[in-house]
Amino acid sequence: MVAASPAFADGANATTVTVTPSHTSEISGQPVSFRAQVVAVTPGTAKLTGAVTWTVTGNDGTSVPCASEVPLTLGGRSVCKIAKSTLLAGDGPYTATAAYGGDANYTHSSGSVSLAVTPATTNVKLSISAPPTNGAATVVTATLVGGPATALLTGTVVFTVTSGLHSPGVVVGCTGPATGKNSVLANDSVTLAGQVAVCNLPAGWMILPKASTSNVHPSDTWSVSAIYVGNASFTFGRGVKAGTDKV
Repeated sequence: MVAASPAFADGANATTVTVTPSHTSEISGQPVSFRAQVVAVTPGTAKLTGAVTWTVTGNDGTSVPCASEVPLTLGGRSVCKIAKSTLLAGDGPYTATAAYGGDANYTHSSGSVSLAVTPATTNVKLSISAPPTNGAATVVTATLVGGPATALLTGTVVFTVTSGLHSPGVVVGCTGPATGKNSVLANDSVTLAGQVAVCNLPAGWMILPKASTSNVHPSDTWSVSAIYVGNASFTFGRGVKAGTDKV
């Protein structure tokens, strides 16, 4: 049902609406509040009554709801609160419009503000199931954090693996083969599940030369890096683990 427009009295006072955000610089996922101030063009004795209707839309026209609203006060103020993990740089800038419906003493009016959103910084933390040892399998987990919008992270993580000798026929890396000493596995992409990407390195992904009289304790280095390439709402992020294994 469409609400009836108020019947304005003769000579009803005109109004203006000014909308301001709580943050002038917004980051993907950060909560924000839009505040509307309704003011009579010519000050009068009658208090402002009625309601403010909020509309918040992204660059693609998608509407974003207010998580909560503060109704119009006698002082002419209203607030629309947007929850965290809602506004993203890839969908911005956003336009917030507050429309005052007027009452018997004051006419309707509206005001808008545009709010740009910048990508959130992404950090990549690598953890390893156990220190890599000669011939053993290893599970490498990349966990991504992108500020208050972390739950909205999507995309892939690219793992690069460098190690010593490999067991013959073993698939080294998360998804592709590599053979030979100190081979580098590039563009080995794993899709994020939630905020996590897992690289399962099989048994034999790293083996050490056999001990000899000239090399009693052979050793070799290994490293695993994980790169999140980022997108319109999240920045590039990289994590690295490296070490040396020896007999």
